[in-house]
Amino acid sequence: MVAQVQGVVVSGVAGLVISVEVEVAQGLPSVGVIGLADAAVGESRWRVRSAIGNAGCRWPVARVTIGLSPADIPKHGTSLDLPIAVGVLLATEQIPKDCARDATFIGELGLDGALRPYRAALPAAIAAKLSGISRVYVAPGSARQVSVVPGVEVVVIRDLRQLVSVLRGEASGDAIPEADPIDPVAATLDMRDIRGHAHGRFALEVAAAGAHHLSLLGPPGVGKTMLAERLPTILPDLDEQTAIDVTSIHAVAGRLPLASGLVCRPPFQAPHHSASATALLGTVRGRHAIPGALTLAHGGVLFLDEAPEFSRPCLEGLRQPMESGTVRIMRATESVDLPARFQLVLAANPCPCGNGIGKGASCKCTAMAKRRYGERLSGPLRDRIDIRLEVLRPTMGELAGPVADSSLQIAGRVGGARARAAHRFSELPWSVNSQLPPGELRRKWAPDPGGCALLIEAERGGLSLRGADRVVRVAWTLADLCGVDLPSRDHIAMALGLRGADNGSKYD
Repeated sequence: MVAQVQGVVVSGVAGLVISVEVEVAQGLPSVGVIGLADAAVGESRWRVRSAIGNAGCRWPVARVTIGLSPADIPKHGTSLDLPIAVGVLLATEQIPKDCARDATFIGELGLDGALRPYRAALPAAIAAKLSGISRVYVAPGSARQVSVVPGVEVVVIRDLRQLVSVLRGEASGDAIPEADPIDPVAATLDMRDIRGHAHGRFALEVAAAGAHHLSLLGPPGVGKTMLAERLPTILPDLDEQTAIDVTSIHAVAGRLPLASGLVCRPPFQAPHHSASATALLGTVRGRHAIPGALTLAHGGVLFLDEAPEFSRPCLEGLRQPMESGTVRIMRATESVDLPARFQLVLAANPCPCGNGIGKGASCKCTAMAKRRYGERLSGPLRDRIDIRLEVLRPTMGELAGPVADSSLQIAGRVGGARARAAHRFSELPWSVNSQLPPGELRRKWAPDPGGCALLIEAERGGLSLRGADRVVRVAWTLADLCGVDLPSRDHIAMALGLRGADNGSKYD
């Protein structure tokens, strides 16, 4: 007899529905697994055999063949333990033949029959839902994450013995447990901690309101890292779909506790400057995609401190994801697209000694050393950064000034600006100003005549076409923060000021 059950494995950061076929036929007692199964999947036959015996059921004294379809796709992980066990029980008629219809089973089995949580249960459940499966059987540790998928009935199972009782209609599943709280890294940080740096605080607010990329240039110890670490505290909560995507990514990467709920706050990733391009961009190992820091920062902030110290492949690898929001990893036998819609924040010193800013009286670097240091960040990469800020040491008067607005107050203004942009783009496939395509930007979203005139003057002064587009995007964000319907000449001038000077040009 042949039985068929639906299971799920993870490919990249997404789930893939697998058809598990189990045949029990006459012949010498044996168990075979076919369909490009890795070692973990192949070893499931022994876990399943022990679990079935310890659950009070019988293992067939016959030839058992387990087929995994599609057969040409590699399968890895332990999520197929449970569907294999259900398939064997179906093939030996120990449970009703229709009990697995419109259902999938996700989880690893212990030798005693206990069901263990699967760290990628959320993307697995999403894939099942997209395939038309309406019921998912999972371990208690995975239930809270899976329960956020709309239209899916979650059945919580402790062990194989309970599952058999549930499938026979003799018992019911457990209640969905409460999720363990996720403590965001930025929970103890607040913009009130920053004294002085009024220009830097304003730049952060603009960057947060429009999801713009940002660079901070200043001497050591001036507060660049302090500013960057507080950017997530003024960003709005993730929308439902982005929260599900971010949670799936971090779950696949093993960055979340198994019993945690959704990640609702923007993530913050700050890799060390010694990180390799593989660690930053991700890789494919044994046909299994491993997310890098860019993908882990999806929906949040990627902070590169001491940016010129990163290797050239790391820095140049940022250029395409900054535009497209995805990282494409291509190998000889595999090509994977990973999400990477992040906000980039770069922090750098002005020169090797760090003192070559402002008057630079204490700088000891030669002109050639400064030039070589500055060239580590290429022109095309700098051109993709919307806001480029020089961070100077605050004066004693600024440090002694009154306490500025808190993160909660600034986040309120940021939320209002984003709401205006979302309303403006309500019938379009983007929601923040930084995502405006260049063609649409020049066709439908040009500033007023005074702003256009100033922009033309800036282009004559050396501003690139990409730079002009980014200036207009920032000007729209400034207009949203001011509550006006169209960027004016003043907004364009302010956006040009936030973009900063580069390569000796007045505007770019």
